[in-house]
Amino acid sequence: MSLKPPRYVRTVRELIYWLYAELIARAAGFDGNYGFVVSRYKMLRSGEMKWSSSIRDYQKSLEKGNVCVYCGSTDNITMDHIIPISRAGVDPRVIELLDSGDNCVPACRKCNSSKGDRDVFEWYGIDRCDEIPKLVLSKFLKLTYKLHETQGTLDLGDLDLDGRLDINDLGVVVTHLITKISGKVSPADGRKTRGGRSKG
Repeated sequence: MSLKPPRYVRTVRELIYWLYAELIARAAGFDGNYGFVVSRYKMLRSGEMKWSSSIRDYQKSLEKGNVCVYCGSTDNITMDHIIPISRAGVDPRVIELLDSGDNCVPACRKCNSSKGDRDVFEWYGIDRCDEIPKLVLSKFLKLTYKLHETQGTLDLGDLDLDGRLDINDLGVVVTHLITKISGKVSPADGRKTRGGRSKG
């Protein structure tokens, strides 16, 4: 996975298409084939190609069975939120989206606990982005598209205000970012699950 997309990729929408084109290449055995990635990117951007549905992702998850999507363990399976619900901010539409099945994958308690309140890219880190399971990456990209469509931020860039457009901009929830910058706690940040643990 290229952490630096081409210079012509300037918006969140384009970055999602670029990363999904890379995912298609990876799934088809053309990982690292720049020409293949560019052609799929252009097809996605023009609407000539559509990504697979959430139903297909659900079917893939069922085919794998009740196993941790991250490590393959069958012990103590829980549901992990790919983008933590604690990031939902105050927009009820975003809260509903992040609390939906589109944001969930089966994960063992150990992986879920290790990931905590980080999104999948933060948890894996820059050096291990290529190891993110294809199902997780597929769901993450479709979810972030819906997230930014809901917020009206698909055609913006550098949402985390770090001076560059990259994967860290994809999971940004604007109201969460504002409360984080202002030092306030949003209602979703305080939500707890049974047992007193924050929803991750």
